[in-house]
Amino acid sequence: MADPKLGMMTYSFNRMVRDEEIDVAGIIRFCGELGVQEMDVGEAHWIDPAKDIPATLEAMEETGIGVASSHTALDLVTRTDEARTERETKLREICERLAAVKARCIMLGSPTNDLSPEEWRKEFGVGLAEAIPIAEEYGLTVTFENRGGPAGRMVGTVEHCLEIMGHANDSRLRFTFDVGNFRYVGADWDDAFGRLADTIAHVHLKDVAPKGESFQMVPLGEGEVDNAPTIRKLMERGYTGSLAIECGGRGTDKEDAAKSVEFVKGVLR
Repeated sequence: MADPKLGMMTYSFNRMVRDEEIDVAGIIRFCGELGVQEMDVGEAHWIDPAKDIPATLEAMEETGIGVASSHTALDLVTRTDEARTERETKLREICERLAAVKARCIMLGSPTNDLSPEEWRKEFGVGLAEAIPIAEEYGLTVTFENRGGPAGRMVGTVEHCLEIMGHANDSRLRFTFDVGNFRYVGADWDDAFGRLADTIAHVHLKDVAPKGESFQMVPLGEGEVDNAPTIRKLMERGYTGSLAIECGGRGTDKEDAAKSVEFVKGVLR
C-alpha cells in the first residue's frame, strides 16, 4: 500500500489568522511539532507576500515541511479581452509566489458573476483550461474541488464536477477531492470517490456535524463523515500525495488540528 503525506490546510487556523494571532510561518512551525509533512496554503493567508513568503521559506527549511497545494479564487468565467488580460496577470503573480515555495498544485475557484449554474460550469471549465498552460510554466498542476454551502449549487455533486471537466476538455486538469463537502450537498462520498478517483491530485479531509439547517466543520472523527475509508482507498490505489486536513469548530484551532492529526495517524497506522 502507498504512503500518503500527512497534510494540513492553513484554513484550519483561519480564526487565528483572522485575529492576527498566527501567520503562515507560525502555522508551519506548529504543524511541524504535530508531525505534519505538507501544507495546503490559502494564498490569501500571505497577508504581505513580500514579508510572508521569505518567512514561509524559513519555516519550511526549519521543519522540512513542503507545500503540496494552494487555493485561491480568480474570475475565470468572464470572457472579455479585458477580463482575460487581468486574469492572466493575477494568475502569473500568484504562480510566481507558489513557485517560490515549490508548490505542486494550485486549486482555483471563481465567483459566479450572476451566471446560472449551468452557464457557470461551462465558463468555469473553459477558464480552468485556459489557466493550465500558464500554471504549467511554473511547475503547477491546476485543480478544482467540489464545494458545499451555496456554492454546492454550482459544483457540489459528482455530475457537476464531471460536467466542468467535460467543458475544460483537457486531461491535465485534475481534481481536489473534498470528502466532507459531499456531505453538505447530501451526496455519497464513497460513490463520488469511485467516479472521480482517476482524476484526484490532492485531497481535503473534512468532517462536519449538523448545525441548524446546514453543517459546521469539526475535528476529524467527531462528526458525520468517516474519512477513514477514503484514506484506505487512496492508499490501495497507490496515492502518494497529500491528505490535507481541514478542521475546526470545536476547541481552539490548535486543539482541533492536533485531534485531527491523531485521527489520520491512527488510520495510516
